Amino acid sequence: MSEDLIKQAAEYLRKEIPGTGSSHAHAAVAHAIGYKSKKALLDDELLDRENPNLVLQVEWNQDVLEARISEMGGETPLKRVSTGHLMRVIYAGLAPACECCEEKSLSIKPLGYEEDDPDGWVCAPCASDEEEYGECVYCGPEYLYRADEINSAGECPEHAGESILDPEEEEDIESYIEYMTKDS
Repeated sequence: MSEDLIKQAAEYLRKEIPGTGSSHAHAAVAHAIGYKSKKALLDDELLDRENPNLVLQVEWNQDVLEARISEMGGETPLKRVSTGHLMRVIYAGLAPACECCEEKSLSIKPLGYEEDDPDGWVCAPCASDEEEYGECVYCGPEYLYRADEINSAGECPEHAGESILDPEEEEDIESYIEYMTKDS
């Protein structure tokens, strides 16, 4: 079955911003990723519209989107929402659905450190399940991992072992503590 992510993104946009027509929704998606028209997007033979990680591989262009929305003829709800919000909606529409709840979401995040090829996608409500997902103490909230990839020190595979001090670092810490507490 064909999974044209451009169509999915346009449908999601229409769901999130009611009253948006199909042609305006498709045009907005095309503009957000730098195309001057839906036709230009469809004519691009290098764009794989079925790639589940398409959202991470396109060139986002808020300026093109903003300029083209203001030029749209007639009334459209797209003119009444901020361009930033519209970009978030289109991003969520292009991204895969959450692997847990199977819903598209504005809070969708890729899993793992590999930015072009994530391990999966999860929304914020599902990601809050600490038995399933977690953050690395070094990567911070920008990256989300499966809980079984985070070690007991809260480190992802990329940072595993960084919290363990070598003998020289331990000596430095002990010296610092001794210095700070000597007059107490």
